[in-house]
Amino acid sequence: MIKMKKIVLVVALLYCQFLVNAQSGYKQAIGLRFTSHTTFDVVALSYKSFVSDHSALELNLGYGGKSYIVPNTGGTTSYSPGYSVSGSYQYHELIETATNENLHWFAGGGLNFFNISSKNNGYNGFGTGIFGTAGIDYKFKTSPINVTADWRPTVYISAPSAFLPIQIGTLGLAVRYTF
Repeated sequence: MIKMKKIVLVVALLYCQFLVNAQSGYKQAIGLRFTSHTTFDVVALSYKSFVSDHSALELNLGYGGKSYIVPNTGGTTSYSPGYSVSGSYQYHELIETATNENLHWFAGGGLNFFNISSKNNGYNGFGTGIFGTAGIDYKFKTSPINVTADWRPTVYISAPSAFLPIQIGTLGLAVRYTF
């Protein structure tokens, strides 16, 4: 009797795995995400994992930087490196008009933590923000590659003083290997 329960459990788990992969075309993916935000996450290591047939979690570890004019130095510029960690929840849904079942839209949100080292005090320090995310997700049928294009408007909870409280123009493109 116990052996039969184990077999049923294994079959159920395999079936659930099939459903998850049938919805998104993949279960997990790792790669790079590039953004238009030059301060702390120009490029990020990106990991995405589906936790159900419509729900995914994405984690990013980013690096960026920007040259700023240092105040009271007669126009001297300084490069300011920045680092970030972000995590988001995404709800995925198939685009029904598409001829390819591997094209989805998604929406969700998450948190971002970052640090910038700058000689310009207005851009120096730690910050955090809440962001929304929306975009499209495509998994190639004949290749283990996934491509995502997204938009992440961010409201900063805390940030160095030169940051505007809202960042609306952050666009991203991710290319990942799926497994």
